[in-house]
Amino acid sequence: MKTKGDDNVSIRPNLPDGTELLRRIEAGEYSAEEVVRECLDQLDRNHDRLNGAVKIYREQALEQGKSPRPGPLSGLPVSIKETFGIKGEFITACSRRMPPAFQKDDSEIVRRIREAGAIIIARSNVPEFAMSHETDNLIYGRTNSPLDETRTSGGSSGGEGALVGSGSSVFGLGSDLGGSIRYPAQCCGIVGFKPYAEAVDTRGTFPVVKGYTKSMLALGPLTRSIRDTRMVYNVIAKEPVPPAGSPGGLRLIIPDRFRMTIRDTCIGEALRESQRALEAAGMVSEHVPVPEVPALYYSYIGLITKNFEKPILSLLTTSDGRRLSKPVELLRHLTGRPTVWKGLFLPLLGMPLARRTERKVERYIETVENARRKYHTLLGRDGIMLLPTSGALAAEHGQALRMDLRPGVPGIFTPTYFCNLVNLSAISLPAWSCSDKKSGLPPSIMLASAPGAEAILLDAAASLEKSVSMTENCPEIKEM
Repeated sequence: MKTKGDDNVSIRPNLPDGTELLRRIEAGEYSAEEVVRECLDQLDRNHDRLNGAVKIYREQALEQGKSPRPGPLSGLPVSIKETFGIKGEFITACSRRMPPAFQKDDSEIVRRIREAGAIIIARSNVPEFAMSHETDNLIYGRTNSPLDETRTSGGSSGGEGALVGSGSSVFGLGSDLGGSIRYPAQCCGIVGFKPYAEAVDTRGTFPVVKGYTKSMLALGPLTRSIRDTRMVYNVIAKEPVPPAGSPGGLRLIIPDRFRMTIRDTCIGEALRESQRALEAAGMVSEHVPVPEVPALYYSYIGLITKNFEKPILSLLTTSDGRRLSKPVELLRHLTGRPTVWKGLFLPLLGMPLARRTERKVERYIETVENARRKYHTLLGRDGIMLLPTSGALAAEHGQALRMDLRPGVPGIFTPTYFCNLVNLSAISLPAWSCSDKKSGLPPSIMLASAPGAEAILLDAAASLEKSVSMTENCPEIKEM
């Protein structure tokens, strides 16, 4: 852990990835039970300072570790976002008011990783209803970044980011509607992959998204390496990708006129270094104007309001039938007695201001559909777009929430929103080679592709990882 204010400090965790752990288990260097136990012990050591887990399955996990189910993930400890159904458990969405929803079956994504041999060791913390860039709620409290406890772990998959980034689980599963996998990956110094919306089955996960916004929601893994991402994705995806290849000959799309705000100089340095590294790997750069970002963002707000306002109010009705009264809840917030976390309640207060006519909603959909056609065609089967994950390093606690609530286009987060709106597959990875000299925090680079081009996206990301992430996948396991 760094000391605040130190210069040139290294805070990079020294963690073996899942691929390396599987090799060690196969070679007899460690048993699956030992790997599970080490992750559980690490989780215990980190829990008080990070608060990433809401439930730990120590005894069940250790028992499964003695004889793990065979499969491509056999014996690997995984954490699961609290909003994903696990048979016999309740989904609470970390809400005081919502009646807990009992799960008769595993969600489809959980069923797949179980069948592949992964061992669930914990459920992870989320912001209430999984609708914020910060992970905090009135039941379990705030989750901190494993790189700097004064900073957020991101949201909404922030508990996953903290667990994977601290070595408490080997990989995690998250959901992403506007950056909820990729921003936690940035905040926690790991890899986060949001495939296109239809790539992974969402059955059994919360929220049940209806309407047009369903085409913006995706499920994906948070991992310690690109090769782990490929391995886990091939388990959870409807269509697996082929083995890794070379990115040579692919087009590298550099967006111009893209509305975003870059606050930290190391992010610009990381973008330039990434472009150089990918060009050196044989990719050919071309600049393309992307002027639609503001219109797309306002479309996003209008569509989210259309599809979420009424369902949220309905879900906030308590088990004894008490509906949420906004004036009463506002008074509760003013007097320090809230029943809904501010990160959910304040946007809910503002949603009536974003309501639009049906005709306006149709225009929003038309705007998004036009952008999808344009950029899916532009990227095709050989194009990769280069962006930052966000325009600032991991935010100090409270900052990301304030940025979310400010009027206007949140330029810090437009790169992630853009990929959800246009329904691109997008992967974020830490650029440790360009870490901020004062804080030691890494900027995060994002690569995006058209739906169906995930193979080349992972190829490009793997090539970039060698240059900017300084991958070392083989430290001793006891260094976890």
